[in-house]
Amino acid sequence: MARATSPGTPRTVARLGTLLVIALIAIVLLGLTISAWRSIAPGYVGIVFDKATHTVTPGAQEPGWAFINPFSQAIQQYPVTIQTYSMVAKGAEGQTSGDDSIKVQSNEGQQINLDVVIQYQVIKEEAGLLYQDWGGAEITVVEDRVVRQYTRSQVPVVASKYGWEEITSSKRDAINQEISAGLSAEFAKRHMRLVSFAVREVHLPQSLQTALDQKIQAQQQAEQQKYQLAQAKIKAEQDVAQATGQANALKAQAEGEASATLTRAKAQSEANKQLAQSLTPALIQYQQLQRWDGKLPVFSGGGVTPLIDATSIISGTSGR
Repeated sequence: MARATSPGTPRTVARLGTLLVIALIAIVLLGLTISAWRSIAPGYVGIVFDKATHTVTPGAQEPGWAFINPFSQAIQQYPVTIQTYSMVAKGAEGQTSGDDSIKVQSNEGQQINLDVVIQYQVIKEEAGLLYQDWGGAEITVVEDRVVRQYTRSQVPVVASKYGWEEITSSKRDAINQEISAGLSAEFAKRHMRLVSFAVREVHLPQSLQTALDQKIQAQQQAEQQKYQLAQAKIKAEQDVAQATGQANALKAQAEGEASATLTRAKAQSEANKQLAQSLTPALIQYQQLQRWDGKLPVFSGGGVTPLIDATSIISGTSGR
C-alpha cells in the first residue's frame, strides 16, 4: 500500500515555490502594467521624454490615459489653460507669503509698492520645446524663473519714467500697456503667452498718501462748488424764463382784451350804422303803431282836447 505524500516532501515544496514565483511574476507584471499608464489631468498636456535617446517624443499627450515604458520613458505635465500669478502686499493672496509687492521708484525718487497680477498660459504646440529648454522642470520652476523674475525686473524700469501721481492714477493704463508689451516679448521667447498684466493696487508712503487724500478732497470740493454754481445758474435761468413767460402771458392777455374791445366797438359801430340806415319814417311809424294801445293822449288845461290824426299811422302813410 502506497504512502500519502506529506506536505513537507521536496515535490510539494517545489510546487509551492513554482506557484510563488508565478504569483510574484504576475504581481510584477501587473505593477509594471499599472505603472505604464499615466493619467493626464484636464487642462494639461503630457510631454514624454525618452531616457535612452534623450529626446522628447513628438507631439503632446492629450488629457486622459497615456501609456509609456516606465523603464525608458518619463512624462511631464504642463498646464495649457490660463494661469494667474499674483505679487501683492497681502501674502495670503499671492503665491509667496508675506509682502510680495514690487518696489519701484517714481521719476521724483519716491518709493512706491505695486500689487500686480499676471495671467499667462503655456503655448500648447510649444510645450515640448518648453520641456527641453527647462530640462523637464515643473511648471512652478518655469513660473518662478520667467513670470516672476521678468515681471519684477520689467515693472521698475517702466515705472521709473513716471511721477508718483501718474503711477497712482492718470498714467496707469499707459504703464500697464508698456509693461505688457515687454513681458509679451519675453514670454513668447520662452514658449508662453501673456494673457494680461495689470497693476491692481498702489501702496504709497504715508506722507504721499496724505498729500493725495488732501488733493482728492480739494478736487471734490471744487467739483461740488462747480456743481452748485451750475445749479444756481440753471435756477436763475429758470426764474428768468418763468418771469418772461408770465410777462408774455400778461401782455398777450392785455392785447387780447384790447383786441376784443376794439372788435366789439367796431361791431357796435357797424351795427349802429346799419340801424341808422334802416330807420325810415315808415318804419318809425310802424314801430309806434306796434307800441300804441289805442288810447288817445289826454291833456289837461284849457278845456281843449288835441286831435291826432292816426289815419296815416294806421295806413302806414304820413299826413300831408
